[in-house]
Amino acid sequence: MVSNINSFLNWSQNQLAGVHSPRLDSEILLAHTLKLSRTQLRTQFDRVLNDSEKNLAKKYVQRRRNREPVSQIVGYQEFWSLNFAVDKNVLTPRPETEILIETALSCPSHGKILDLGTGSGVLAVVMAKEVPGCEVVALELDPKALSIARENAKVHGVDDRVEFICGDLIEGDWRGNYSMILSNPPYIPSADIQKIMPEVQNYEPLKALDGGLDGLDFYRDIIPKARNRLEKNGYLILEIGHSQADDIKTIFQKSSGFKNIQVIQDYSGYDRVIKAKKESSDG
Repeated sequence: MVSNINSFLNWSQNQLAGVHSPRLDSEILLAHTLKLSRTQLRTQFDRVLNDSEKNLAKKYVQRRRNREPVSQIVGYQEFWSLNFAVDKNVLTPRPETEILIETALSCPSHGKILDLGTGSGVLAVVMAKEVPGCEVVALELDPKALSIARENAKVHGVDDRVEFICGDLIEGDWRGNYSMILSNPPYIPSADIQKIMPEVQNYEPLKALDGGLDGLDFYRDIIPKARNRLEKNGYLILEIGHSQADDIKTIFQKSSGFKNIQVIQDYSGYDRVIKAKKESSDG
């Protein structure tokens, strides 16, 4: 019988046996229902739930059973120890994207930064918070995603230093030159889109994932254009798929004008980010 927090979590974990992390998801959903942190939840296992609380929590569990992402059920995702609003119009920020942030912060130049395809705005917002003196321009094609990004910038107090532009990743107006250009572009090969898990397939914008026939279309477009928009000794830092590093290095080499091309791995040992520096002698 479901009566208190502990028994509800056990019931919920059983209901969610088919998802990736049933216990964690159960705790997040019940904590959200009760407006508690997960730490607070764990100190109140004997707390009796009223009918209203149980009914709402059960609705959340059913949505998760239907493979709706937890982030969309609760309306936010933690990234860089900050909560970011998300919905079906933006990709849920992934933990491995923090490697891109770490790489960018390790570079010496942060004057003016361009975030291509900002989505929920996590890259733009985090860079603005971590580097108070920088200016950030964030480009995004989808007006609904841009609205979420603006909301996140306002919540985190950097809306006065992030300029949001609605425009195409490649054809849009990049507005000047930059000391750093960042992007987490679509990089999944088109044929693999149908193979991704239901949480993504049914609830996230697939156009933000589809990188064309081999997953590299956006790199072929971004890299040469970035070369012409980076200041001397500026950095281009891109998230990549775990098997794409060699092919993207080749694109850099064919584009010319870059040096110090470096691949950075994530904490699982997969290639995750590629960084290159613009040649100081290149216009």
